[in-house]
Amino acid sequence: MYLSLFGSAERVYELIHRTQWEDGHAPLEHWLDTPDSLYFIANAFNLCVVLIARLRSTTVLPLYSYSDRTVDTLLQMRDRCSLPPLHVQWEYQCSDRVTGCARAYSNRIADWNTRYARAYPPGDPIHVNL
Repeated sequence: MYLSLFGSAERVYELIHRTQWEDGHAPLEHWLDTPDSLYFIANAFNLCVVLIARLRSTTVLPLYSYSDRTVDTLLQMRDRCSLPPLHVQWEYQCSDRVTGCARAYSNRIADWNTRYARAYPPGDPIHVNL
């Protein structure tokens, strides 16, 4: 799954390596590479990750789920809280078990697009390679 998303085994290994740090302040090699690293976080914790950025914001949902958590508990938000659009690769890479997540948040994403379309134009999230 990650190989088709990131294009090479080397890139997948690099991203996994970046997320593996538990010993105080992380050196530069362990800083997250957004939005790519966000998939590893979303999958590891089975949670939604929202990246709010000046140029492009995005929402990353888990690509798969091994738990019995429902879509409703994946992300608990206040009513009328909008979400940035899903990362462009999510719908092509996610498993059948989590496809309902996009439908569950479609109103929140539509609200974001209505409110912030001019401030945050749509498109692929920006990749920052360190």
